[in-house]
Amino acid sequence: MQKQGIWIFWVAAVAAWLFGSGMVATVGKWATVLTLVAHVVEFVINRSVFERAGGSMGHHFVQTMIYGLFHWKPLKEGLDAEAPSAGSDS
Repeated sequence: MQKQGIWIFWVAAVAAWLFGSGMVATVGKWATVLTLVAHVVEFVINRSVFERAGGSMGHHFVQTMIYGLFHWKPLKEGLDAEAPSAGSDS
């Protein structure tokens, strides 16, 4: 359900930018641009997570640009759960 909500945000922001006027277009433009910038930063910060997860970096990039933390957070949590704890002697 969260990923569908993200699509609603993207469509609304881009539609406001392209088809709106005045303040609506301005808010749509800034929402789109700031979200894209934030997702690029997320991708750069979490690159090691994507490398550990395997798969195509292009896929991880596109998914992060669209879904942000809804893509990388479950990957990180899964990888962290698989990693042995630092204090174990086994």
